[in-house]
Amino acid sequence: MRAYLIRFVGYEVVLGIAAWMAHALWSSHGLGAVESLRRFHDAGIAALLLAPFVLATFRTRRARALAALIAGLLIGAALTAPYVCAVAAGV
Repeated sequence: MRAYLIRFVGYEVVLGIAAWMAHALWSSHGLGAVESLRRFHDAGIAALLLAPFVLATFRTRRARALAALIAGLLIGAALTAPYVCAVAAGV
């Protein structure tokens, strides 16, 4: 149980910081005013904040490496999404 809590807190801190940075980038690009993109922002932040519950449950060494890879992919997607949405929306 202790190992689960340590993994959970670690993932929550890292993904929480990524969510905060993604929200800051989203706001700095002025994407908060584009109503059609609101659902993408909400879904992305929700995924980043709920992912630690799932990622922390992986117990074996191989599964934990996969969880770290998934966390890295989520962070990369969260930090590049505001740029892609800004270009797509023409903001």
